[in-house]
Amino acid sequence: MQPDLENLKKRAGESKDLVDRLIDKLPGYAGYVEKGELYESDRVVRSFVAAKLLECKKYVDEAIRGEIKKGSMAHLADLESVNLLIEKVHKKCAYAEFGRSASSSKVTPSSEEMTRVIEFDWRMIARADELEAEIAKLSVAQENLPAEIERVRKLISDFERDFDQRKTIVLEVI
Repeated sequence: MQPDLENLKKRAGESKDLVDRLIDKLPGYAGYVEKGELYESDRVVRSFVAAKLLECKKYVDEAIRGEIKKGSMAHLADLESVNLLIEKVHKKCAYAEFGRSASSSKVTPSSEEMTRVIEFDWRMIARADELEAEIAKLSVAQENLPAEIERVRKLISDFERDFDQRKTIVLEVI
């Protein structure tokens, strides 16, 4: 599901009170506000994605408990390595600082650039949902667990690569 970005922008503009609309007319102020909104959007998206990754760890922990209950220790190290990979990506999402030093820059993101970031954010959130659903399958995998573990590792690595691409897009805009 894609957001109706134009409708969201229109509603956000209409929700501003008279003072905010007058202040927006000051030269340079609108760009300053848009940058602040971009930073806040960045923080919110990263927090949401990081929370999804913590949920993913619960599924891997469940798979570990299932292996222990079966008395099988063969795949515990592999499952724990998946947990460590998730933790690494979680920390990257939760604590990455994108463009803080550029906050005093005179560059004002255009509407198209802001839309580009928002659309990428929307895709990252959808990817986090998909990743969680795929990792959830790991906790119920009975047969061929090594192949499932390898598949999940690849999905997490692909997700991390995409998140790194998001950093590039945010830095291009600011």
